[in-house]
Amino acid sequence: MRISKGRSQRLLGSAVAVTAGAALALGGTASLAQASGPHVIDGKGAAYNDWGDEGDLSRHSHANSNATRLWQTVLYADGAKWKDSNGNRHTFKKWDIDGSFGRKTESATKWWQQREDVEDVDGIAGKETFGVADDYLDGPGYNGRVTYSGYKHDVTFKRLGSTYYVKIGSEWKKAAYNWRG
Repeated sequence: MRISKGRSQRLLGSAVAVTAGAALALGGTASLAQASGPHVIDGKGAAYNDWGDEGDLSRHSHANSNATRLWQTVLYADGAKWKDSNGNRHTFKKWDIDGSFGRKTESATKWWQQREDVEDVDGIAGKETFGVADDYLDGPGYNGRVTYSGYKHDVTFKRLGSTYYVKIGSEWKKAAYNWRG
């Protein structure tokens, strides 16, 4: 279980992300997520700053992908809540990790963003949301293991080379922004 970091650490992280984003924009370079080829969630060095340059996951962008599975695993780890059509809240469960960014994932993402003090509570897992989430990553360790310390569960991903993998059943699959990745 994690202890939430203070607002000052988030502001520092945001300043670093803005500075890095400005450098990329000025340099005319593609983001790391786009530069890595088959559009995968990627990183290098310590895991705690890997995801702040990732692309958007939403109902309208990369809605069916293993990158979505990775994000849904974060929602599960934190015990995110989603709201049904009657306004009742339900906990995001392990079986909700299906790689499809539907209304349930969007609602749970909004809940997560509000809990984590993300500026734009929009239900889109984008740079800011991923950048907050990666603060709770540790690794990589033995065999490329990266641990996300959630409020309810700790979960494990793999980062081999610079590419993240998510466990599906008994297999590790690239956390790609499309099914073919």
